[in-house]
Amino acid sequence: MPLIQSLAVGLLACAVHCLAPAALADSSQPGAFAVSQRTVTVTRASGTTFTAQIRYPASSAAANAPFATAAAPAPAITFGHGFLSAVNLYDSTMDHLASHGYIVIATTSEGSLFPNHANFALDIRQCLTWLEEQNALASSWLVGDVNTAAFGVSGHSMGGGASALAAAADPRIKCLATLAAAETNPSAAAAATSIQLPSCFITGAQDAIVAPSSTLGQYNNCDAPRQFVSIAGGSHCGFVDSAIIACDSGTLPRPDQLAKTRSLLLDWFDAHLRLQSSAFTAAWGVGTPIAGTTTTRDARTTLTLGASTLSGAAGTKPLETTITITNIGPDSTAFLLRANSSPFDVSFVPATIAELAAGQSATATVRVASSAAGNASVVIDVVRGRDAAGASAALTVNFTAPPTSPADLDHNGVVDAADLAILQSSWGKCAGCAADFDNNGVVDAADLAVLLANWS
Repeated sequence: MPLIQSLAVGLLACAVHCLAPAALADSSQPGAFAVSQRTVTVTRASGTTFTAQIRYPASSAAANAPFATAAAPAPAITFGHGFLSAVNLYDSTMDHLASHGYIVIATTSEGSLFPNHANFALDIRQCLTWLEEQNALASSWLVGDVNTAAFGVSGHSMGGGASALAAAADPRIKCLATLAAAETNPSAAAAATSIQLPSCFITGAQDAIVAPSSTLGQYNNCDAPRQFVSIAGGSHCGFVDSAIIACDSGTLPRPDQLAKTRSLLLDWFDAHLRLQSSAFTAAWGVGTPIAGTTTTRDARTTLTLGASTLSGAAGTKPLETTITITNIGPDSTAFLLRANSSPFDVSFVPATIAELAAGQSATATVRVASSAAGNASVVIDVVRGRDAAGASAALTVNFTAPPTSPADLDHNGVVDAADLAILQSSWGKCAGCAADFDNNGVVDAADLAVLLANWS
């Protein structure tokens, strides 16, 4: 299936049956599912093993509870912990994602004083292999419950850098979101040049352990749809649930930093793993950013409207302007055009843009129609077929009252068969009748000619 067709099908499927996907007004709030936890054993290709903690939507909050069938098939995120940081320091973040229907698996490996970053990245990836195996295993508690086409990766500090290593090497991973990602050995910054998926690099502006400028190097090297997010007053240890030895602190209280982090992660993963339009608006659109955050967006796509404002009478022909889309690259992609939450009838010609190579542009027409007066800001989304990233623009539309005509006898804004029927019922001498357009006291052929001349 072509990428753009797959995206369109996914968007439609999500619209009619996305389980627990609806973005809340505040995406930092818990989702609808109870969250359970298990410790599992993952076998590497070499035959050695490591343990991982898994959080998932469940029938109850009891340990090892059955999977919540209403969440299946669930997207999954593999998570990397920080240097000398236990996995349970990230409980609130992992539980939040699980409460919104995600499976989150976090390896406990490489927790020593001298971790091997390359092996850590391999273990982060092996967690996805374990999920694939469990999804296909008839005797597993996860059989059929994992959406193996919707894998994301995240991590904090060392785990953030290792998750970038994993994202650069594993085509199963669809998107990356790091928290204060540290440089690793091998270099996460160097690996970022090979990342070909949407990547979000979240930092604390007052991080005293991993300078935001270090993470910025990974962002700068990433030649894919990318974002660099700075949380004002945020610290390195503000991304964990409690302080550990040698932790820093910022002016932003830890609960506030964690709340912003939850919102950023959920919106990011919902946009790219669930193809959710409201999350797309939060991640790539023109909506209000999360208070206290500053985001640099590079969608590898530009969107230009021929006109930013359209005005005209309702009930007449649609208002129109052009859209010019440019694919910055480096990879080719098709595009899906859509209007996000418009009160008007919005259409595009064409509705999709065929695959554009890097540097190529294409133009489409947006048409906006309404039968009634009103004004609104219409958000136009251009969604990349290869990775569900993209760009948005706001179009201001103002429809004035439809033009009036004396021939509109039933005052519905159009002159049609209903008005003809009223005229026919008044035919002949009819002093003061509304259908006597020339006021000669008779409804006759002259009045019929007026009606036909104004026919809608």
